[in-house]
Amino acid sequence: MQPIEGSRRYYLDSYTTTFRTSIRERTVADGRPAVVLAETFFYPSSGGQPHDTGTLADRRVVDVLVREPDGAIVHVLDAPLADHLTEVDGLIDWPRRLDHMQQHTGQHVLSQAFIRAAGAATIGFHLGVDYVSIDLDHGNVDDGTRAAAFQEANAAVAADLAIRAWFPSAAELASISLRKTPEVDGALRIVAIGDFDVSACGGTHVARTGEVGLIHWLRTERLKRGTRISFLCGDRARRDYAEKQRIVATLSANLSCAVPELPDAVARLQADLQATRRDLGRLREEALDREATALRQEAAGSPARVLRAWEGRPVEEVRGLALRLTAGPGVVALLATGGERTQFVFSRSEDLGLDLKAALDRALAVIGGGKGGGGRVVQGGGGPTDSATLDRALAAAATGLGGG
Repeated sequence: MQPIEGSRRYYLDSYTTTFRTSIRERTVADGRPAVVLAETFFYPSSGGQPHDTGTLADRRVVDVLVREPDGAIVHVLDAPLADHLTEVDGLIDWPRRLDHMQQHTGQHVLSQAFIRAAGAATIGFHLGVDYVSIDLDHGNVDDGTRAAAFQEANAAVAADLAIRAWFPSAAELASISLRKTPEVDGALRIVAIGDFDVSACGGTHVARTGEVGLIHWLRTERLKRGTRISFLCGDRARRDYAEKQRIVATLSANLSCAVPELPDAVARLQADLQATRRDLGRLREEALDREATALRQEAAGSPARVLRAWEGRPVEEVRGLALRLTAGPGVVALLATGGERTQFVFSRSEDLGLDLKAALDRALAVIGGGKGGGGRVVQGGGGPTDSATLDRALAAAATGLGGG
């Protein structure tokens, strides 16, 4: 490997992955060992694009950042470099670098495509691990507009346009019409994608749009300030397509239908599920009616008292039983469900003037639970309770209610 010249070499060369350079400074970043190099091809996190990873000598580069205020590129390592080293060999993680190049170039292309399709400017950019997104200044990007923009973008990819990144002179810069002029100090780096798009950018990019491979839409979200478009490019898009193809093939096989028939098959399943849920709900209501009738017939005393506890029964069912039992006159229902959480549901008929709040307080005192409210139906609970303790709590609640 030959020594390199310059400082931030990634600006003019996004494809070099191995280089040799000298160590200019050993330092610490957030408690981790780090170095500043005389020159580097490692891209630091900036402009919405994540940093490169790789190795320096035998140490992993886990972060790359721009230090304020001197602008030095700091390479954060997983362990300190050997003390005797004055020069190091650098190796950049190429799959990660290429991925970022594909995604970032695809973003430039798509941002220009939305200007052409909808006059929608990009006001935000995010390059994440799972997806890329741009925020547009338009709040109403319909499906037709979105489809037109992606068609325009992929046409630019298919055209395999040449991409140039450089620092123009002041005179040259004055003659360049940028998609957006950033407010930055110092020299401005320009990225031109054929005659399709020209913008200021400090990121790494592919040499031709054909290397982007594909720009693939994921979803559209409405924001207060506009619209967010999430998408994938290159290898990410191909992996997403392969996974979705696998899912579609599996669904097609499981539903015994051709792929074009899947929407209708799923619609039929949804209709059947809704009908089944309605039938199940009706059957549950009828079962609760029968159970409440049986419990009421077993109740004795005046007023008739129903004391019953279950293990792990849904509290909604217990409440439904309590309301059914006390829909008519002369009944007090003291019901409970135990398990990981204890719940009491006490109810009385309208014609009874019993103090259910006091009864609930007595039950809660046995299990060490919180206080409940007052009224014709009261409810409260606590933590796990065994069946014997639950029975004692209901017996305590029944004290003083009469009907023994």
